Amino acid sequence: MRTTYFKVNFNIASKSKKNILSMSLLIIFTVLFVLVVELQNLGDNYRQWRSYYESLEVNISYFNSSLLRKHDFKETYDNLNQQEGYISSLQNGEVLNNPQLYLESYQKLLHTMIDGYNNNYKGADTLSIPPKYQLRQRLVIYQYLHDYRIPVMMNSKSSVTYLIFIFNIISIYIYIYILIISSDIWLIKINHPTLLKSIPYRVRDEVTGKTLINMVLVFVPLMIGLIGAYIFAGMRNGFRSLNYPNVFYFSNIRAIPIWYDIFLFLLYTAFLIAFVTSLTLVLNQITKNVYLSILIGIAFYITSYLPNKMLKFIFWLPCPYLNVRTLFDGTLASKTGLMWLNIASGSVVLLIWTFLLFNFFGYLVTKGRKA
Repeated sequence: MRTTYFKVNFNIASKSKKNILSMSLLIIFTVLFVLVVELQNLGDNYRQWRSYYESLEVNISYFNSSLLRKHDFKETYDNLNQQEGYISSLQNGEVLNNPQLYLESYQKLLHTMIDGYNNNYKGADTLSIPPKYQLRQRLVIYQYLHDYRIPVMMNSKSSVTYLIFIFNIISIYIYIYILIISSDIWLIKINHPTLLKSIPYRVRDEVTGKTLINMVLVFVPLMIGLIGAYIFAGMRNGFRSLNYPNVFYFSNIRAIPIWYDIFLFLLYTAFLIAFVTSLTLVLNQITKNVYLSILIGIAFYITSYLPNKMLKFIFWLPCPYLNVRTLFDGTLASKTGLMWLNIASGSVVLLIWTFLLFNFFGYLVTKGRKA
């Protein structure tokens, strides 16, 4: 790749008003959203469990003496009453600022909620209970805290809990950010052919250069934002160790330190950037329109929210792997029943499609030159 050509392209991309605005908004949102978390008490477990507690009370009231004579209904009734007790204990731990009581109550509650699925909560038809895989995701976090004797945090305001909170949000929408950054990456060449006319290039130079440029424009603001979020939240609400866990799925649901989760996320994001770059190069070459390129790219992302029965039949497409959060926490594997869908399989699929799209882009450019 020619250094001069790369520098010219990088200067154009880095000075783009769209890119400057996008990078600035990413950093500002990542760092300052902690103010919204503090104001609205987002991630406050007390508020989360209060609504479920109300659902418990309503469903407990459904059971009368005739229903309780039936074993399955009695089993559900006892389970719901146990949950009610654990939630009360959990809330007491939070109000009294007793982390040990909170942690023990939370673990017992999750185990009891999972046990309730043994008879599918017979008789509790309106109970607003999370799916079993989500309960297991929460359980591995608190089991990790217990096993490694890490003090539990009961809100999302501290340095590390806010970092996890905002990181989980970013991992859902990082594809959209990359798409916006990359949306016009080839249009500068199409719309202003004389701008780089004096600098010779090859298609391979374009592919390599555009990918590296996008990586810089994604990784730099992303790292500034995450580091800034940890520091800013820590200055306001106290610093905590980066060994605090987040849920992660590979062959099974587990918990890993957030620093390791972010490291794996950055590795996977590199594959995602390469794919999005290849996709937008092709879309720019075909549509010659930035807005249409973005629209088609968003359509790819929306496909990742298709019903579970449909998702399992398109695992060979890149679409299911664009929502990084559902891939990383095992939601995608749990919903489709394809337990081998993880960061490794996602990376391989993205890499294959990246290779195919880059070659298709080369074909389109060569064909355009001959026309």
